[in-house]
Amino acid sequence: MSEIIESALRLPRLAKTLSAARAFNNSPQIPAATDGQSQFNMRSAMDLDPRVGKWISRRVVKQSSPDAWRLADGISSRFLDITEANRAVSAIQRDGFYVFDRVVDPSITDVIRSFAEKAPCVARGAGTPAEQYPREHPAVGRYDLDESTALQCAEVQEFATDPVMALIAQKYLGQPVMMDEVAFWWTTSKRSEDANLNAQLFHQDRDRLSFLKFFIYLTDVEPDTGPHVYLKGSHRDLPWSLRGDGRKTDEAVRAAGLWNNVTEICGPAGSIMAVDTIGLHKGQTPLRGDRLALENEFSTSLFGMDYERPHFEATELTKTRLQEMPWVLQRYGLTPSA
Repeated sequence: MSEIIESALRLPRLAKTLSAARAFNNSPQIPAATDGQSQFNMRSAMDLDPRVGKWISRRVVKQSSPDAWRLADGISSRFLDITEANRAVSAIQRDGFYVFDRVVDPSITDVIRSFAEKAPCVARGAGTPAEQYPREHPAVGRYDLDESTALQCAEVQEFATDPVMALIAQKYLGQPVMMDEVAFWWTTSKRSEDANLNAQLFHQDRDRLSFLKFFIYLTDVEPDTGPHVYLKGSHRDLPWSLRGDGRKTDEAVRAAGLWNNVTEICGPAGSIMAVDTIGLHKGQTPLRGDRLALENEFSTSLFGMDYERPHFEATELTKTRLQEMPWVLQRYGLTPSA
């Protein structure tokens, strides 16, 4: 009975999400946050179809600013080859993800990894203060660096503001985008019972209406060291048994007859992938060692999950890109040090 009632409520929640998202995006200034009820309504409406968020975005997110599509020259990217952009978009449309041919030079990945080894991070679920990652003796399954900390590394700023990533997101989503999130974390083999807390069960990301994420491995990732796992095609369609919000077990995916579509993405340090994480995905729990990953996200609107306004010292490259891509990087334009 509860499922019948819940199903009946999804369409009204969809209508409320349309109204709330339209009001948010029509505001003269970007609102500081989306109210909790509207966040819940959006997540619930996405039970209807994995494409619902994009459908809402196309109807309510309208940008007339001439700056909305402006990007910096993609030649400046040290992470992606601009000639792969169209191939990446086609693959994401088909499969939900794309692994780029270019592997980032170790001179870049080594610097980022070295930074992450020394910077303060938070042991997820432990309730303890931020401290240096205890790489030799980790106590929990995941350690997170917050965005302000991550952006103290010049190479992380360079990744977060990459113009080729923004271009691919624009092309894939068909709308102007803004960079709305940076995530940076270590995954360990400890406390496998925390798989739900650490996003190591299949799930969808429902924090924004329409978005695309880019991940870079900063350690070598093999089948037993925590690869990203994706259910190919699930960004376009899912059986009803897998559409509800929340975590899904491997057994649930097998029961739906979709296990042959599950892909483990392995690669050396420097491997980059673009992923539409409205599709079902998870981070595999490492059986040995650890994994360091850096992620940024481009979305069509900040409607949804609370967003950060990180404080950081902008590099000269970041300052230049803020001028060249004011719409894409407007969240950073609010707060970075001059």
